[in-house]
Amino acid sequence: MELADILRKNAPLKNIHAGKRCFLVGNGPSLKSQDLKLLKDETVIVASSFFRHPDAKLINPAYWVVADPHVWQKPEECLAPALNPVLEMGAAPKLFLPSGGFPFFMNFNRGPLLDLHFIHYNYDYNPQRDLGEEIDLSRPAPPFSQNVMMLCLMLAFHLGCNPIYLLGCDHDFYAITEESYNSSEIKHFYPQEKSDRHTEVLSWQEWKRAMDIMEFQYRSLQSYGQGRGFSIFNATSGGCLETFPRADYGQLFTGGLSLPEETGNPFQLSQTAQSCMEGGDHHSALILLNEAIRANLNRQPRGTGLEYLKALCLTSLGKPREALIWARQDHLCNPDNQANSAPLIRRLESFLS
Repeated sequence: MELADILRKNAPLKNIHAGKRCFLVGNGPSLKSQDLKLLKDETVIVASSFFRHPDAKLINPAYWVVADPHVWQKPEECLAPALNPVLEMGAAPKLFLPSGGFPFFMNFNRGPLLDLHFIHYNYDYNPQRDLGEEIDLSRPAPPFSQNVMMLCLMLAFHLGCNPIYLLGCDHDFYAITEESYNSSEIKHFYPQEKSDRHTEVLSWQEWKRAMDIMEFQYRSLQSYGQGRGFSIFNATSGGCLETFPRADYGQLFTGGLSLPEETGNPFQLSQTAQSCMEGGDHHSALILLNEAIRANLNRQPRGTGLEYLKALCLTSLGKPREALIWARQDHLCNPDNQANSAPLIRRLESFLS
């Protein structure tokens, strides 16, 4: 089968979730402290061995990304622990893999439910020259493969998801020093039968180089997202990944907050949010505005000004980086409010500089 035929299967997924938020879920130990049951009915892209999580069946993620070539190079050691839980619970995700795994998986008995898709890297890609080109997984993609979450991000771009939230991306390995390297190990949310002995494979210099490449690739994807209006947040509890502005996972859901009766009406939600802000309850206001923005996505005509209100709310909550993203989005999408958004952007940029 030709490469173009393999990738063509990704074309119908282009922008299929346009304007809808999604969650990209890694395998970090922080997942043990966050309530993933909240992700039920959300658009979820999971990575690697996520289906070992006790809430995997409830969440039933539609998309699964596996990038480690050991999965097909050492199937008994690496594939079985990842795949067996999927088969046992009868899950049916769309599984995305690098094209290097194509020969193995085409002849592999994977059960009737897994829907295989492949991503092919363009190794002629030059970030300085090609960063503005659209990431379309029906064509070769940028070779940002230092971490599986980068493939998840590129898949989210392809699906059109916006905003994008990262979970379980602890990346505590960023904190490893040369002195601690030989005794370090990579931890996950699930029990490990043996330590991840990266030190037996890479020297400290090779490891440091890999971390530098990872940070560069994350920043490249962040720049691509910003240039195309995507908002990317890290909602992981703790950890060392600071490339993306932080979001409070719990505040992304309504929880026990009493919402207006017309919960699908963004205008009513924004009015209630403004009342909360006037009363100094910016945490409740942020929950309401998140709900209003979600409700506004599929409405015609769409309401305006919600992003600006969220920027003001985040500013009051002491989150200037996140506020700046939403202020810029309002400035771009709501020209009638630029007299207000432009000064706010200048103040935030000045504060952050």
